[in-house]
Amino acid sequence: MSEQSDLCFMNKEFIQKITDLVEANLSNEKFGVEDLIREMGMSHSNLHRKLKSITNQTISQFIREVRLKKARELLLNEELTVAEVSYSVGFGSPTYFNKCFHEYFGYTPGELR
Repeated sequence: MSEQSDLCFMNKEFIQKITDLVEANLSNEKFGVEDLIREMGMSHSNLHRKLKSITNQTISQFIREVRLKKARELLLNEELTVAEVSYSVGFGSPTYFNKCFHEYFGYTPGELR
């Protein structure tokens, strides 16, 4: 394996690990940046720098993206209301969820259905 493919593999493992941590805490709307930092055992600046270099996102953007992608999956595959989905992926407000969803995907959760 080349050095580049080793790095790519390590980056994929890193992203998978933090994605798994966010998904394990999906319904906890209080799970945020500080929780992820603690779970990863990294400093805020190191986690931010590494995540930014791989995904070009901040820690909070990454967490929100994981939540929104899971919400889209639930809306497509489950018989839940938009409000139920918003709470199940950790958004405390269905209105804020609708706003974030629309900004990220370009359409509202209701339009997905």
